[in-house]
Amino acid sequence: MRHSLGNIMFAVFCIVFGAIYEAFSFGVFSYFMIYAFVFPLAAGIVYLIMYMRRAQAARAFLNLLNSAAVTAALGSLAAGVVEIYGTENRLLGIYPIVTAVLIAAAVISQAVMAGKMKKASAEP
Repeated sequence: MRHSLGNIMFAVFCIVFGAIYEAFSFGVFSYFMIYAFVFPLAAGIVYLIMYMRRAQAARAFLNLLNSAAVTAALGSLAAGVVEIYGTENRLLGIYPIVTAVLIAAAVISQAVMAGKMKKASAEP
């Protein structure tokens, strides 16, 4: 539950940061900035669903999914800042790649932990 609350608080921070940044951008806005909150909110919902189902989450899964949500949100905020400024930066393309790798690693770590739990419960 603590992870879910932390991600929801980070989502609120992204909303407030985006609103303040766009208020001082002279009418220019960016969808990257507006929707940056979605990534930590989605991670918070995943944690909430796991909590409600009483699913056991691997520590590595929690850490990797938190890292993926933060990476995606910060990448979106950075892309929004660059877009509002009116330029482009090809280095921003690394954020989606790193986010995808972190999500894949989180899913794999959860699957490995679930396999170990199932194997341990099957042994007499």
